Amino acid sequence: MKYELKGHNIDNLLKTLYFKKIELFDIVRIDRQTVSFSVADKQAKKVNRYIKNFKVVRTNSKIKQLPKYLLVNVGVILGLFVGCLFFLFASNFTWQIQIYGLKDLTKQQIISVLNNNGIRTGKINLISNEDIETILLNNYDRIAQVSVKKEGTAIIINLSEKLVYEQLTYSPIKAKYNGIIKKINIITGTPNVRVGDYVNAGDDLVLPFNVRPDGEKISVNPLAEIEAEIYITAKAELHKNEQVLVRTGKSITEYHYKLFNKNLFCGKNKNSFALFEMVMYNESVSKLVPFSRDCYVYFELAPQTVLHNLSEEQENVKIQSQANAKSNLPQGEIQNEQTYTYFTEDKLLAITKITLLGIIND
Repeated sequence: MKYELKGHNIDNLLKTLYFKKIELFDIVRIDRQTVSFSVADKQAKKVNRYIKNFKVVRTNSKIKQLPKYLLVNVGVILGLFVGCLFFLFASNFTWQIQIYGLKDLTKQQIISVLNNNGIRTGKINLISNEDIETILLNNYDRIAQVSVKKEGTAIIINLSEKLVYEQLTYSPIKAKYNGIIKKINIITGTPNVRVGDYVNAGDDLVLPFNVRPDGEKISVNPLAEIEAEIYITAKAELHKNEQVLVRTGKSITEYHYKLFNKNLFCGKNKNSFALFEMVMYNESVSKLVPFSRDCYVYFELAPQTVLHNLSEEQENVKIQSQANAKSNLPQGEIQNEQTYTYFTEDKLLAITKITLLGIIND
């Protein structure tokens, strides 16, 4: 309660109120005869006993002002009321659908089924969690379990899919080389060859299944170790007149500039050679900053005929043929190795044949 009083002996009034243990707040001495102060509303009755001889200029009770405050702020109060109603209304909408546990199914498939049953974001959802679970289970046999719960304006779906056991397909064991089978050790699978059979590279050696006593075939991943006498053949040839490409002595360097390993721009030089050999290297342009460039050097090439003496170079061709044969050699014991040379009018041909005992399957 706030008072504004006017009269004589204002100081005596204040002392009296003090001694009567009436607590005063916000005391303002307006002039010699006028003072304003506030007291708790519950002490206003006691104050009124001592101010009868004073002129009460103005009183202001917080309790009496409440209707006025409500009237002045009716817009604010109405806004709060409407906001509460809107919040309660909007909380019945679904604004988000969260789906967890997907494996083979996609989120779009689940959302599509929900939308077809009237469950979508931006709309009021009155369908129970149990009904949503039933809808999903009835539409997808792949779903083993599903649980649905609502948190605020979100629908949260947790599901698990059924395990699908797919029939696995296996490939047969194939021969990697030509040869004659010497020994067969089958771990799993069905043999397709016998000892003494001649096989070509790519032939099926072991089939990817086991046969039960009742004749049923059971797919398995075939495992076996098959030893054979393996035949390796390779060749090398040399033409009397050989066309080769040689450098003409002309070259063009193309620069690609980089800063912090990012491409900036290229130099003006561009390769214009029809036949060329390219060499690339990187060099630093500045030591202060990571400014560098990639250098592409293009060497012009031109065809040139080289005349070979086939007799003098026969040994080199044989060595090349042997190297070609041994580059594809499996592990095993070499039993025989022979190289033959054949001359024609313009070519030398060397053929190397190696026989070894080793594992033929891939």
